[in-house]
Amino acid sequence: MLIVHYSRQKQPAQAWQPGAVIGDNALWFDLIDPTDDERRAAIKASGLVVPERDDLNGLTLSSRHRAGSDSLELSVPYFAAEHDDKPATPMGIVVGSEAIVTVRFAQSRAFDRCQEGAREKPFDGSGDVFTTLVESIVDLAAERMQEVAGDLRKLSSRVFTTHRLGTVVLRRCMLEVGRLESIQTRTRTSLLSIQRIVSFVRAKEPAWADGDEQGRLRVVDHDLRTLDEFDDQLTNKLQFLLDASLGFINTDQNHVMKVLTVVSVATVPPILLAGIWGMNFKNMPELDWTYGYPLALAAIIVSIILPVLWFRWRGWLADD
Repeated sequence: MLIVHYSRQKQPAQAWQPGAVIGDNALWFDLIDPTDDERRAAIKASGLVVPERDDLNGLTLSSRHRAGSDSLELSVPYFAAEHDDKPATPMGIVVGSEAIVTVRFAQSRAFDRCQEGAREKPFDGSGDVFTTLVESIVDLAAERMQEVAGDLRKLSSRVFTTHRLGTVVLRRCMLEVGRLESIQTRTRTSLLSIQRIVSFVRAKEPAWADGDEQGRLRVVDHDLRTLDEFDDQLTNKLQFLLDASLGFINTDQNHVMKVLTVVSVATVPPILLAGIWGMNFKNMPELDWTYGYPLALAAIIVSIILPVLWFRWRGWLADD
């Protein structure tokens, strides 16, 4: 799909159809998993290079960002998709003095917000489109991190409670920690690429980024650094909750092992007495006792009670 946005909204944004003529005042060419025809139409109308998907997967900084004679080629190898359960896809931005081209392979709420903002404040240049798009991506990432922080507060109240949690409940808490960590990792990786893009553009100071755009990018760069610190806090909190859940599970397992140990020790004396009195020897004085059987049962019971009382007196049976 190719969505064409026009400068100052002289014409509304529209999806390009094969054979349609693109106006001279076209400003933003938004390609979503484009076909060859859509790619050629964007190249012809914008005069900019449209990168292939394989060109956007470079890992080194030199392969991500290139400065042409009158344009900048920027790429984000790992761009978070619209939904957290969908895989991340690469995203490319090519900015020139007269036009901007974006290439993506999934829907994104950040792009939708950028397009909606243009209805209230029309774009007046490629630098304005680029800066507004970056601001939308950062704002959406901040909202996602706030959602993760809210879920962490709820999860913390579930883990740290006065009631004993079973292993099943704690396992669900650990799965929730894993889900939140996955969301945070996706957001962190995407923001890292955006931060590199912002730093690269600020260092190059292209002609399309005038004083206003540079000031807005400076604010975005500050926001990214703040979000990086916030990310460290969330990561530490996630690790803390994971360790706490594992600690509670280990505590429950230790309690079970303690109970089993007490039971095994308490049953040793009666087993020993039953084994002795169960021997088939002819000369056993206890066999002639009138009350030998009830006395043997009483001795077995007392041999169970005494170790339990001993453990209780030592405090080994306490839960805390």
